[in-house]
Amino acid sequence: MNTRKIKYFLLVGMWKEENKKRKGILGRSINWLRKLWLAIVFFIRRGHSDYATALSFSTLLAIVPVFAVVFAIARGFDLSIYIEVWFRDLMSSQPQVAESVIKLANSYLVHAKSGVIIGIGLIFMLFSVLSLIYNVEHALDQIWQVEDNRSPMRILIDYTALLFLVPIIIIIISGLNIFLLTIAGSLESYAVLGTMSKFFLKLIPYILMPCFFIVFYVGMPNTKVHVSKAIVPGIIAGVAMIILQYVYIHGQILLTSYNAIYGSFAALPLFMLWVLISWYICLFCAELCYMNQNMDYYAFLIETKDVSYGNQMLMSATLLSLICRRFAEGKTPMTALQLKEETGIPIRVTTDLLFRMRDVNLLTEISGNGDQEPVFQPAQDIANITVGRMKELLDAHPRDKQRKIRTKISDLLSEETLSQLKEAQKQYLQALNNIPLKNVCK
Repeated sequence: MNTRKIKYFLLVGMWKEENKKRKGILGRSINWLRKLWLAIVFFIRRGHSDYATALSFSTLLAIVPVFAVVFAIARGFDLSIYIEVWFRDLMSSQPQVAESVIKLANSYLVHAKSGVIIGIGLIFMLFSVLSLIYNVEHALDQIWQVEDNRSPMRILIDYTALLFLVPIIIIIISGLNIFLLTIAGSLESYAVLGTMSKFFLKLIPYILMPCFFIVFYVGMPNTKVHVSKAIVPGIIAGVAMIILQYVYIHGQILLTSYNAIYGSFAALPLFMLWVLISWYICLFCAELCYMNQNMDYYAFLIETKDVSYGNQMLMSATLLSLICRRFAEGKTPMTALQLKEETGIPIRVTTDLLFRMRDVNLLTEISGNGDQEPVFQPAQDIANITVGRMKELLDAHPRDKQRKIRTKISDLLSEETLSQLKEAQKQYLQALNNIPLKNVCK
């Protein structure tokens, strides 16, 4: 198989209808290959490497305040020793970094309580922590194409709850780890049970790390993420992080000359590189999670920008006509996916056109309950919605951006030409106003 055939299969072959309908192992393999390919394409095209760099910088700035908050909450329960044990075990490949972070976090707490201006240190500490959480959520929301942000009150409640839950979860995991180590130690004298307990202890990181990423991918974005769609990406991310840790530990042997030059400072650039690669893994698997849940949106690899303006108008009229007709007949409103199945218009184009008509007040979006998808209904009296009215509103959208253009195009045209254009447009819209939207489709 030459390079040309591989390229053809990736760009054309695996997207053909007959390959989409394949079942069994081959069908599932092609399906996951499509998801993996799109995850790679969008990871590069959407600039997630820039997000990874920005999040790495934010992590380095906030790592000490984050652990200072965690230690402070744990000390309130007199359980800070469990946090230190957990963190040293987590950073076993970077003991110098772990020791520095713990010392700086303790020093940070002392200065926050005894600063020159009381409360300034505490406010800055909380701001650093909350801003890191916000940046992580923003990056994931960009991957999930989320338009609506959390309200300030919800940000305060959710982030505060997260700050209190994380130390408690760490303490529970640390206590469970100590309990399992104790049991494993008591079983060493038994040949079979001792071997099984050691194997189980080695298996724990491969269970906890994927579970962490599954919870992270489900809970962090400001949108509904199905747990079933986050399992495989979470497992991939967890295993990749464990492999990265293994490579980092054993790779230090090859960097003895690097350590000899930089001494104790060698830990800092290596730790920065580890953080950067970790965010690469995290964001790529988040993109894979998005593709796993929204593969139907990319069934034809067609975006709205790939459709001509004229066809966009025809598609908009078709969608609006179906919605108006169902409303007139008293039937239940349809979701974007149902409209896509009814019309055959690619789901991404369908969604973009529906949102555009919502923005110009032709449609209203009704949010579903729980896992239900939102549905669309007419926002105006269907007797007043015509093809001309639709085109007039869509042509004028978005108004807010047009006001920012200082150049008046009308000043560049002759009065005669401008008058002819306006008259032609008026007659064109009047003709279209005679066509009710509900009568467009068969």
